[in-house]
Amino acid sequence: MKKIVSSLCITVFCCFTLCNTHMVFANNNALNYNQREHFDSFADFYQSLPILSMPIDSKNISTGKYVDSKFFHFDDDDYRYYDKPTVQTDNYFTLTDLKAIGRFEMDDIKFILYDLTFDSIGEGINEDIKLINAFDKNGKFLDELMIAGKTGHEDHLFFFSSTIKDQLFHIKLDAVYELGYVAEVKDNIYQYKQTINLTYQFHDNQFYLQAPPVNCQTKNLKQYLNKLTKQQFADIADIVAFSNYIDCYPVSENLQTYKQIANYIKNSIHYFLSSAELKTLQKKIGIIED
Repeated sequence: MKKIVSSLCITVFCCFTLCNTHMVFANNNALNYNQREHFDSFADFYQSLPILSMPIDSKNISTGKYVDSKFFHFDDDDYRYYDKPTVQTDNYFTLTDLKAIGRFEMDDIKFILYDLTFDSIGEGINEDIKLINAFDKNGKFLDELMIAGKTGHEDHLFFFSSTIKDQLFHIKLDAVYELGYVAEVKDNIYQYKQTINLTYQFHDNQFYLQAPPVNCQTKNLKQYLNKLTKQQFADIADIVAFSNYIDCYPVSENLQTYKQIANYIKNSIHYFLSSAELKTLQKKIGIIED
């Protein structure tokens, strides 16, 4: 009899625990949403944030405070996220743990530093991302730049870190590529690692790469294509160097070579670029293909 009562108690306890866990999990989004700070105007939101002093090191930043996504921008068609009390389960990425860390200004431009995670039901990894949103003096959104975090997919991982000083955004990017990746087969895969430093400057209302003058004597277009052909993909350094080769070798005189190069660049992973740099890259590829 004691065994029966004991078993019954355990069953009831387990049911209660599972039910309670389900209820807590179901209400978690609503609870988190209600706990976030909400602001009616951009001015009120901006003034509520602490001022970040230079230099800013992405590895040494305060945690920030939970806010809603009213003044948050991330312009990428691949990310369909929701920041609502009820989140649909069929979204590929869901914005979670959005925090505003602080603010700083350069000339008349207002910058807000966010910390966030995109919770994925797919294979994508987007964790502990630190993202800068730029606004004009009236609060109109201008551009965004990822400065820290871990992003990736089945065949690559990118690790961002950065320092902001002297009105420049210095980003260190460590990339790990899984070459020969097949979704169901892990054989014959080897890692290709690369570290590259990128420097962005904000001008003309967008983030642009600051590149040193190109020495065309060190550039060889055929060797560039051979490298891409051997790799069968374009890595970060290849993508960044693409514009340098166009400056040194006119497209009109090397069209067939550029068509082959453009195919590798177009199918590469280039979301590490700012939106302005990505649009510039896509425009150059379009000219070559047309």
